[in-house]
Amino acid sequence: MKRNYCPFKGPFLDSYSIGFRLYQAGAINWRHRTIAGVSWNGEEQEAFFFSPDGLVLPLKANPWELPELIRKNAVRREFSSVHGTGYFAMSGSRLASLKTRGMTDWVTYWLVDQSAGYANDPAVWQRITDEDLAVEKTATERLHHDMRLTSDLTEYVDECLAQHRDLLAVEHRRRCAEDSKILAWLKGETPPPLFAFAQEAA
Repeated sequence: MKRNYCPFKGPFLDSYSIGFRLYQAGAINWRHRTIAGVSWNGEEQEAFFFSPDGLVLPLKANPWELPELIRKNAVRREFSSVHGTGYFAMSGSRLASLKTRGMTDWVTYWLVDQSAGYANDPAVWQRITDEDLAVEKTATERLHHDMRLTSDLTEYVDECLAQHRDLLAVEHRRRCAEDSKILAWLKGETPPPLFAFAQEAA
């Protein structure tokens, strides 16, 4: 091994603090912040993590902990393979050179079953919303009873659920917009500088 220690804990370092993570069953997962797999060179201790769309994520591997993460979460693997495209991917010239010399040191692993989908998908978000509203309905009915409110129970619950549904919709739009920005960034699509918008407005 080349390094005697790693300066950070955990199997990888999210140096941009984007919030990249493995898919978590039963949780809300956003497509472009999810680690779908990793191409790993165990000899050189180099890794390329990638999203469900195959875009490489800017993560640094901890060679002492990544093998354990792979062992626990890999659902399939492909030998002599490097996966991933986009701004942070392995350069085309290096990849071509590897294909010529051989890629035996590289293995690509797909991590965690992700069949439950992503919150970006309207159908998945609808399911998440329905489950959340069901919990909210029970809590609201209990609150109405515990506080001995004199208002009509059905009207009170309907109003509370409508407000909660609106809050969820606002949060969904905000998170989807942020995820779209992450997608563009991973592709290397840089937006115009802010001063360009200021000049247009003037």
